Amino acid sequence: MKNSLVILLILLANFCQAQEKPKLVVAIVIDQMRYDYVYRFWNEFEDDGFKRLVNEGYFCRNTHFSYMPTYTGPGHASIFTGTTPSIHGIIGNNWYDKESAKSVYCAGDGTTTTVCDCQDHVDKESSYGKMSPRRMLSTTIGDELKLFNPDAKVYGISLKDRGAILPAGHAANGAFWMDNNGDWITSSYYMDMLPEWLTEHQKDKPASSYFRDKWKTTSFEYPLDSMLINKGPGSIKSTPMGNEILTDLGLALMKNEKLGQNSNTDFISISYSSTDYIGHQFGPHAPELVDTYIKMDKEIAKILNYIDTKIGKENTIVFLTADHGVVSVPNELIDRKIPAGYFVASRLKDELNTYLSKIYGQEQWVLRYSNQQFFLDRALIESKNIENEKIQQKCADFLIQKKAINNTFSAHQLHHNEYQNSLHSLIQNGFNQKRSGDVIISLEPGWIEWSSPTGTTHGSHYSYDTHVPLIFWGNKVESGLNDSHINIKDIAPTISTLLGISFPNGCTGNPITNITE
Repeated sequence: MKNSLVILLILLANFCQAQEKPKLVVAIVIDQMRYDYVYRFWNEFEDDGFKRLVNEGYFCRNTHFSYMPTYTGPGHASIFTGTTPSIHGIIGNNWYDKESAKSVYCAGDGTTTTVCDCQDHVDKESSYGKMSPRRMLSTTIGDELKLFNPDAKVYGISLKDRGAILPAGHAANGAFWMDNNGDWITSSYYMDMLPEWLTEHQKDKPASSYFRDKWKTTSFEYPLDSMLINKGPGSIKSTPMGNEILTDLGLALMKNEKLGQNSNTDFISISYSSTDYIGHQFGPHAPELVDTYIKMDKEIAKILNYIDTKIGKENTIVFLTADHGVVSVPNELIDRKIPAGYFVASRLKDELNTYLSKIYGQEQWVLRYSNQQFFLDRALIESKNIENEKIQQKCADFLIQKKAINNTFSAHQLHHNEYQNSLHSLIQNGFNQKRSGDVIISLEPGWIEWSSPTGTTHGSHYSYDTHVPLIFWGNKVESGLNDSHINIKDIAPTISTLLGISFPNGCTGNPITNITE
């Protein structure tokens, strides 16, 4: 009898322990952070930022996006829905909408208005707040948390609207982002007026107050006062101070909304964007980027310190990752005799249309090019009694001859075949039958669409764009390293399992058992 009682008590203790859930989940997304940055800048980091996450947390060092194109919108949607663009529908930051025959924005919503610290709280003329998550077709971690417990609070913040909106999801309490004037705004999708605490926070810490002295190291010097005068407060986004102002907003939000201060589990996503603006402009090997990450380290430390003092590490789950990586500046690769190059998309579009016109007659066969996809005029093709499959294959055969192109895929091919564990599968995971184009191309490694001689971009299915850091830290997370292949879409089911809630409804990932068991 005594032994039975002991066993019962042990089982009850284990059950209670299993039921303990964190009071707060903090998702940190660093826009355009490649995996190798963790170790490249390691000696420059202090002990209480990135190093603390790695040393105390669980570092998944072989984490990849499993689709193309690797852009900000699809990246954020995939992290928080646990699936790929083929399911959640965010196939790019912008894409050509076949139904309206117009380009649409991943977070754009013309039915909403901008909510700001302005007269009557709404600016009907401004387009910066005409946003919502309506184009995202599946739920997020935050949506499922709200369905599980309506009293849970869910927020997303970022300098970019899409970096705030897509992680927060459809049912969030709010999402806040910065307009081009350097002001924090939101959309009428979420609320009719900004919270009083945010209005006061903006008055105390306007964007202009962050333009202090100069941004400089021994390698460069940029006078911030001139930048403020010439480009306005919104130019803070392309400086390391953009990360600083976002941290301050995140700390103010957590404090004033009392996140993690009650019996519910709350959720906040903080997406840092300045790293992306600076990375595009200067490339991944520039001293400006190095200094940005040294300063970024201090922002991570501020968040962890707030958690220590106000919530407790034992009551919090933090995960840090990125929405995509980035390729080295092609001109730098060429200088080092590494294969790379540039191509002009508009020229390629015209060449393809000329080729089709020689075969089928002089017409505008190619309507649009976007996200490495060509959209054909299907109504015209149907009126000429041309089979879609045949004209798509003609395009693919023509395009593969171009120097910049590594491979081509037709919509028919992707719809009627299933690819597993290959680069082809990444193209397929990024393909949404309703929204994607008729012919998709992938570029050779190191190649990008022309931007500037010193800048770079991302979007490919190569490891420099897909390989990103993933670190879990906090409540019951044991320290360790994992070099097994992990998909970004595994994050959402992992967090959902820890919270005891349903996976997002389009989820195709799996829980990372080293974290959940």
